[in-house]
Amino acid sequence: MDPKYTVGKWEAVLKDGIWKIRSSESYVVASVEKGGQDAANARLIAASPMMFEALSGLVQLIGEDDLPDNGELSGAAICDLARSAITLATGNEKWLLS
Repeated sequence: MDPKYTVGKWEAVLKDGIWKIRSSESYVVASVEKGGQDAANARLIAASPMMFEALSGLVQLIGEDDLPDNGELSGAAICDLARSAITLATGNEKWLLS
């Protein structure tokens, strides 16, 4: 799967009260205004390319199968969530907010 986003490591940098999420080439890919959970949100955005690659790899490894349940977690539900996240991230479906 070819990435349709700015590839490379992203980092979150606080500057003048605004978090800037920068690519490895210092390109600003997102900004998060200060307040509430701003630092956590900035870190989450900065980690998203790595999380996308990891999740994509896991979904490819699993294929059409589902993980087994472990007594606490539903393997099928987790696989469905992972596949849905990949679909959303690749722009193939919109997340319906409730």
